[in-house]
Amino acid sequence: MEELKKHEHSEHQEIKKDKTIVDKIIDFVFSSDERKWLLLIFILGVVLRFLVANNISLLGDEAVHGPHTIGFLSSGLISTFAHSPLWLALTDFCFKFLEITIFSVRFLSFFYGSLSILLVFLITKKIFNKKAALLSAFLLSVSFFTIRYTLIEMDLSALFFLLFAAYSFILSMEDKKFPWLAAVCIGLAALIKTLSLFFVPAFIIAFFLFTKKEDNKTKKQHITKIVINVVLFGLIILAIFSPIIMHNYYWCQDQGMVDVYFAKYFKDFKNTTGFPQCLDLDKAQAAYGMQQGYETTFEHSRFLEGTITMSKATFDLDPILVILGLLGIFLTYSLKDKRKYWWFLILFNIFGFVFLILSDWLATHFTTMIPVFCIFGGIFLEKASNDISKKFSIESKTILAIAIILIMLFQLFLLWPHLTSTCAMTQMRGYAIDHMDKNSIVITDARIYTGRVALLFSDFHYLDASLFSSLMEANQDSTNQVQVKLYYLECASDDCGWGTMGNNPGLNESMEQFTSNFAQTPVMKTIFGGGGYDEATGKPYFRVYQTIINLNPELIPLVDSTHNWWYYPVNYKPKSQIFDNYAVKPGFDSLTYQLMKLIIWASIVAAIILAFAPIYYLIKERN
Repeated sequence: MEELKKHEHSEHQEIKKDKTIVDKIIDFVFSSDERKWLLLIFILGVVLRFLVANNISLLGDEAVHGPHTIGFLSSGLISTFAHSPLWLALTDFCFKFLEITIFSVRFLSFFYGSLSILLVFLITKKIFNKKAALLSAFLLSVSFFTIRYTLIEMDLSALFFLLFAAYSFILSMEDKKFPWLAAVCIGLAALIKTLSLFFVPAFIIAFFLFTKKEDNKTKKQHITKIVINVVLFGLIILAIFSPIIMHNYYWCQDQGMVDVYFAKYFKDFKNTTGFPQCLDLDKAQAAYGMQQGYETTFEHSRFLEGTITMSKATFDLDPILVILGLLGIFLTYSLKDKRKYWWFLILFNIFGFVFLILSDWLATHFTTMIPVFCIFGGIFLEKASNDISKKFSIESKTILAIAIILIMLFQLFLLWPHLTSTCAMTQMRGYAIDHMDKNSIVITDARIYTGRVALLFSDFHYLDASLFSSLMEANQDSTNQVQVKLYYLECASDDCGWGTMGNNPGLNESMEQFTSNFAQTPVMKTIFGGGGYDEATGKPYFRVYQTIINLNPELIPLVDSTHNWWYYPVNYKPKSQIFDNYAVKPGFDSLTYQLMKLIIWASIVAAIILAFAPIYYLIKERN
């Protein structure tokens, strides 16, 4: 009998060894493993985010931030006057593998936004159960709010690391270990977007929520231990965030300037001693005074107005998730064994919401609220389906299937305009890559927003149409002329991103006159609007004309010298024109500057590696 058992066991082992990948996939599909459903949910979220990132027409800020990612790694900067360095560096790093397209500039939002679905699953599963976790992941995968903002923005990338910080914090505290990984994730989030620091107080309070008093410790010793851990936690975050601090220090020492965040929050401390003392407030006012939100630090007087305004905006963008989330919040509070998780997630949302209301009412910043609503919303759906099932003798699976279908149909209805057509910028950039000669001259209609031009033609010799006559005058008496291909990009819709052309009839008229010069020139390509935002779908948005001119090639550097956009030269060349270009003093400053560059590169590596950590945790939990 023993021999027979050994033989059967041996045969079973051989069968396992001989299983092909197809066999393993079939086993996985027909198993009870919840990860197969998570995989489908994840794929759904990835597809929706890809379509939106590729299709949706540009918001105004995208054309502000986007061009500044191109060439950042070679700029020598360790931060910029308005944006944290890690998002710029990671996006520029993506260009090493992806061509510069509208999608690739949005890639981080697509990539980290998709992976956040897995984190929501892991957090909800840890707090509640597998079914609720799958429902929470589904809610985030179809969230109109987060999908809508899969744009050239930092928020979704920072949100991934904030969620990862929350998950790893819970794991570490329950294992009675120091949450060093959570601190690293918050540091990375802050290095992507400075406003991520607003979420730190929730973690500080969570130390007190999750740290149990040991029997052999006095209350004083218990508090002391927590305080030490909080300080160490803060120091790790500070160390990762230090390139931004040191960027301001070097710039302040050399030119009396700091970035817009430091200027905004330190301008009220002009007479204090220490770091803010070197700030030249007049220079800062001249540089940043026109930027929205600079004049106010924390708008206490408008807190109620801001709360109402942004709560309404969040509800309008994702009404189902907000309702389900609020119901889940009330439900989960009644479960005493979940109370510490409840407080942690609520504090996570409240601190972010309050500080953002006091500082900035831009809707994209409030995407941080949606995953928490999804977590509580999934818990509510799971609990409600069970209760309804018991009361009306209907299977909970049937109830959930109906709810899922209805939710998905509603979310797809909201997303439909962004899924069914492609914006003109995506189409135009694709045409430029595939069909336009990069050794040519591109003349751009002045009605096209300057940031959009920089995104389209950062690797071309381009010139605003208003400067073309000056170029021709410089070329007029030149004898060293060669034939050069010239493209003219017309704004066929009369306003391509400015949003103010209706108030500027003179410019519109002058551009129409300029365009008339190409009346006999063939239209090589007409780009139609799409993307479901501010473009009329199916109507001409851009027209591309092509001709040949005689030009002195020595004038091409003159064309390139006009490539400046919002404080920086395009591609950060020449470096002398970089707004926050400063001289680093030799000695200690030079040494710390090199250390800051090392921290940024280490952060790039960490951000890439940690992106795959949710997959590791999913595999680890199953094993």
